[in-house]
Amino acid sequence: MTQTDRDTFHVTELYLLAAAFDAEALFGLPDKKIYQLQGEEPWSQAHKRLIQKGIFTEEGKLTKSGAVIIKTLYEYFFSQKYVRINNLMFAFREKQAEEVIILVETYEKTYKLYVMAKPLVLKLLSEKVPLLNREPAEGEKNFLRRELPDEEKAAINELGVTNDIANIELFHPRVKPQIASNPNYYQQWLVLSKDAKLIMIDTTEKHYYHASQYWFMKVLFDALDFPYRQKEGVR
Repeated sequence: MTQTDRDTFHVTELYLLAAAFDAEALFGLPDKKIYQLQGEEPWSQAHKRLIQKGIFTEEGKLTKSGAVIIKTLYEYFFSQKYVRINNLMFAFREKQAEEVIILVETYEKTYKLYVMAKPLVLKLLSEKVPLLNREPAEGEKNFLRRELPDEEKAAINELGVTNDIANIELFHPRVKPQIASNPNYYQQWLVLSKDAKLIMIDTTEKHYYHASQYWFMKVLFDALDFPYRQKEGVR
């Protein structure tokens, strides 16, 4: 088993680990019932893989590395907010925490779990989301966002799928009502570039904006609770 295999988890493995704190659901993962309906086999295989990864001993006892993973999963479960940026799901400890928890969905539909310092998160996103590295146009210094006219909205809707699009979703799972039309519970921004313009679409409110790079970064920083200024004494 490679190191990559050890750091990658199937849905059933994560649910087995989450059973340590009686969690029946993990935000962003498929429903646990899908696998429960398949009988004992998926769970026995998941337990075997967790032993191979050193999460449990052969006798079924939790190892130190397993305890660290369960603690991280526990903090992920109790996050008051989740932010999805493309295939990266972010969970949060407290607002002023220096680190975030990241659940990454792979192309194989498995998951990786990380704890990462916020400065490294920004570096990660700059690699994963090319629009973050975009050089703002000269005119963007004079505005934050402007609503697009109807003809430009229509042109945007006709665009095909592009790899450069950024999908930013915000969830507050303990806010009621839990419906997509409640912006306190759910928000989604689609961000793309067209004809050198940065376009941001608020999908819940159906608003289309010509946005400045500054506004894009502000939405991102606010979503991830990134500080705008350095703390005193930090250079």
